[in-house]
Amino acid sequence: MPMSELAASRLDDWLEKLSAPVPDPGGGAAAGIVIATGAALVAMAAGYIRADAAAELVATATRVRGEALAAAEHDGRMSGLLVAAFRRPTDDPGRDGALRTATVAAADVGADLVALAASLDGPLLWLERFGEARLAPDVAVAARMLACGIRSTAVNIRGNTTSAAAAGVDAPTLQRLRAAGERAEQAAARLDAVAERVTATL
Repeated sequence: MPMSELAASRLDDWLEKLSAPVPDPGGGAAAGIVIATGAALVAMAAGYIRADAAAELVATATRVRGEALAAAEHDGRMSGLLVAAFRRPTDDPGRDGALRTATVAAADVGADLVALAASLDGPLLWLERFGEARLAPDVAVAARMLACGIRSTAVNIRGNTTSAAAAGVDAPTLQRLRAAGERAEQAAARLDAVAERVTATL
């Protein structure tokens, strides 16, 4: 798979882009970077352990890191489309349709990003139980970062859901998007609980 532009860029160059007053990248992409960083920490903590299960965790976390970066890039593109839809004249007959499409797509990207981060719940539970004691702070930080990325993404899901409702998105779709936001909060709470338990051992 070819390396994404985001993965190939220098961190400071990307942060420079993030600081510019343009929609791509935006907050959703920033949340994706946080999640990718948390995934990298999971891989690092697992990499110290000599066990077949640990090697599998490294592979899983590495995959999540890459997919989170790809999702962050995709979120940036969705942000651009969303802003373009909002900027259409209010008397444009296609405006509401464009907003419906863009808001639902943006919320779905967020839901996918949440699912990626939440998939590391199991690896973190394994590290909590079997990980190196000296790496406990890294495990706790990884859990906190993943929870932070999820909660940040949940904010975007909520905002996009509100905009989708205003644009006239159908009730079943709104219910699906709201459920995605609720799942995000639950996933973040589980990860925070891991971080709290691990931190209590320090």
